Amino acid sequence: MRALLIGGLTLALAAPLASGKVSEEEAARLGTQLTPTGAEMAGNADGSIPAWSGKIIGVPPGLEFAGPATVYPDPYAGEKPLFSITAQNVEQYGARLSAGQKALFQTYPKTFRMDVYPTHRDFGVTEDAAQRARHNATHTELYNGDDGVNGYTGGLPFPIPTMGAHPIWNSRLSAPSYNMEGLTDDVVVYPDGNRSSRRGVTYMKVLFSNPDIPIGADFKSLSKYSAYIWFAVEEPVRDKGSITLIHEPLDYTETPRSVWRYLPGSRRIRQAPNVGYDTPDGPGGFLTIDDTLGFNGAMDRFEWKLVGRQEMYVPFHSYRFDDPALTQDQLLTAGHANPDYMRYELRRVWVVEATLREGFRHIYGKRRFYVEEDGWHIAITENYDNRGELWKTVMINSLYLFDQKGYDIRSQMFHDLRAGVYNTTRMTNWTRPWNFSAPDQGEAFFTVDNLRKSGKR
Repeated sequence: MRALLIGGLTLALAAPLASGKVSEEEAARLGTQLTPTGAEMAGNADGSIPAWSGKIIGVPPGLEFAGPATVYPDPYAGEKPLFSITAQNVEQYGARLSAGQKALFQTYPKTFRMDVYPTHRDFGVTEDAAQRARHNATHTELYNGDDGVNGYTGGLPFPIPTMGAHPIWNSRLSAPSYNMEGLTDDVVVYPDGNRSSRRGVTYMKVLFSNPDIPIGADFKSLSKYSAYIWFAVEEPVRDKGSITLIHEPLDYTETPRSVWRYLPGSRRIRQAPNVGYDTPDGPGGFLTIDDTLGFNGAMDRFEWKLVGRQEMYVPFHSYRFDDPALTQDQLLTAGHANPDYMRYELRRVWVVEATLREGFRHIYGKRRFYVEEDGWHIAITENYDNRGELWKTVMINSLYLFDQKGYDIRSQMFHDLRAGVYNTTRMTNWTRPWNFSAPDQGEAFFTVDNLRKSGKR
């Protein structure tokens, strides 16, 4: 075993086997020194990060939750911030902030603020999630470089990361729901406060979250796809009726992402070639395809380095941000989202750095990811240009889904620091809540034949 000191934390990192799997001895730490899904169980030295209790699985006691497809009530609604970080005191907290967060203070010194709340670690994991993580720890391995996984049985693939790609795979394969549906808004906010948006309905079948996958089965032998996605535009009017069908692969090198689009103007279905990497995406084209969810796509163009664990202030338990009573004017202010509705906690994150490989191209020369260890989702991303200058930073909200008994990503805020533009995605404030227990559409729904039948002018 080797030790790594970073950000004031001494980390015990398992010596990786050639495949990236860990030994039975290392895996035995799950549920003892580590939580069942690999987070450090103990609190930090000064108690600002508490020990993990895992005592709540599902709805917290005393909280009224109406069930799937309803708003998740905030279990911490009565809390006040412990302190606020501003441009005036940012240096005091700099060791626990990312370069991208510091850049937001520099860019918006009068308005950007981070309210830091108590850290909570009381939500646990199901026995099924624990068993899958335990099995994967000693069986799941990378192949095709970093682009695929063998021996994966659903759930969390790498609870004890030893390689740079591991936390990224954990984030990519951490959706707690098998079938979901959402009517969401993606909103671009310009420097003058003007906004443009796209609204659409999304249906997703997340194949690796199928609860019927037998523990011990290799998911790769069951499907070469990780998810099916159907996205139909409702607004703006000029794009209404456009439908995009995506077959998301488990291994992007072996099976490239397949995308088909129906455009009502032509009444034709076209297969989109090479939709990946830095293909522009979203309203205004400010995002790349692989920006989604912090990172989503093929990994072969980058070298992935595991930097280690660090304590950081990151968006977390972001229930208030989803409040349907908020208007766009209240929430999506010029420069950045209204700080009054953001919640930050001190969390442990895994830091991963991705550097563009020699001979490959991408608009980003370097990327830095901060993956929160209890929920295993990317909380912050920093994207650098090919001159090594910080260009974009991403803040990603997440919360615990009481009905799904796990964490999931919510709204994402992509900041272009040069243009002064930011893009928020996956917003449901002005539509309806996500349904993470949506009816099973069946695999036939996610086919080109069904796309052909569904398309209309």
